[in-house]
Amino acid sequence: MIIKIGLVVLLISSLFFPSNYASQTIKAIVPDPSWNDYIKSFGIALIAVSFTYGGYQQTINFGEEVQNPRKTIPRGIFIGILIIIALYLTISFAYYKIIGFEELKTSKGIASIVAEKMFGAPGKYVISILLFLAVLAYVNVLLLSNPRVMYAMSMDGILPAAFKKKDQKKDVLTVSLTVFAAMCVIVLFFADTFDKILSFTIFLDSFGMAFSAATIFILRKRTKHLDGTGIYTMKFFPVLPVIFIAAYIFVATSIAINTPQYAMIGIGSIILFMLIYFFTRGMKKQTT
Repeated sequence: MIIKIGLVVLLISSLFFPSNYASQTIKAIVPDPSWNDYIKSFGIALIAVSFTYGGYQQTINFGEEVQNPRKTIPRGIFIGILIIIALYLTISFAYYKIIGFEELKTSKGIASIVAEKMFGAPGKYVISILLFLAVLAYVNVLLLSNPRVMYAMSMDGILPAAFKKKDQKKDVLTVSLTVFAAMCVIVLFFADTFDKILSFTIFLDSFGMAFSAATIFILRKRTKHLDGTGIYTMKFFPVLPVIFIAAYIFVATSIAINTPQYAMIGIGSIILFMLIYFFTRGMKKQTT
């Protein structure tokens, strides 16, 4: 995390070198774009934004291991999100000033371009290595958190009992970790570019986030009798969950319109896991 934030701050420091600023030339856009064009463009832009600012939801998977999670987790999420927003907006401004608006639309590896302008050719390669380490940090979070979800689902009887197997010496979730890693490898076989992986994963994320947030309405209804007894409450309910759900539905719809093939693969994956869920649930009822 120190490497990742340090990398972002280093690229932001390019703003202090005006000699590297690009001459800003903005070409005329297509005249009179319709509201549909604006909405479609906004939806496509939100796909990458959802990935950029995502990750905060992973913190809840560590709730059992956090002291005073009721205060610690929300505080960590809000402080973390505010820091990330500040960093990403500032670095986006730096990219705009150093590379230029028109070049940004077609350039690849923009962080490397900025580093090369600051430090020459060696800086380009150093930044590429640091970016690779930053990606490993993201992968590390996924490998830590998602197998824990499978473990918890197994403990609740939603997934087969095999998913709660652990290595007794190292306390590693062997089956859950192996299955999740295998799923990631399978995805790489048919999604061989970043854009394809992004569309597929964000489509699944949008489904998961929208449905997860929707459960709060059911939970609040079932726990209505506990109001005023110290149960966890949410400010601005139900406005915030509705906005949150609508935003992710909008992102999923944008992916379905822009790249329907990956949306169909995502829906197929959801159906597959739903079948596994109902099969496991049926087997559990028979055993009972």
